Amino acid sequence: DPLGWLDSSKDPASKFATFHANFERRRAVERKHGRVAMAAVVGMLFHNAGIEFPGYLSKSENMRFSDVPDGFTGLFSIPTAGLAQILAFCALVELAWLPASQYDGDYGVGYFGTNVEDPEEKARKLNAELNNGRA
Repeated sequence: DPLGWLDSSKDPASKFATFHANFERRRAVERKHGRVAMAAVVGMLFHNAGIEFPGYLSKSENMRFSDVPDGFTGLFSIPTAGLAQILAFCALVELAWLPASQYDGDYGVGYFGTNVEDPEEKARKLNAELNNGRA
């Protein structure tokens, strides 16, 4: 530490001394939220291209998946019970399936369906994921 940033007595704002202790968690959260954002973009692209699930979003309200408008307005057309289910699923994913406390980025789902066993290859792929595909 040539600049002395990690020495709390030399850090007037008391920010740099705690940065490295929280870095791994921030990196894990960045990786997880990046994966969620990529899935959301793919879902939006499919919906905007007119590719939708067949059948009903809500049979009680006679609402089909094709009745949901594009863009942000589509969120407000979903019934309240459907939004509650989406939020419950997000909470399950956030707290149980993909916890941010798991810092290694391996959530047991593999890399496009394949399990990467080599630690060097896994580290390279995780770094490429954080660098937007650039290794």
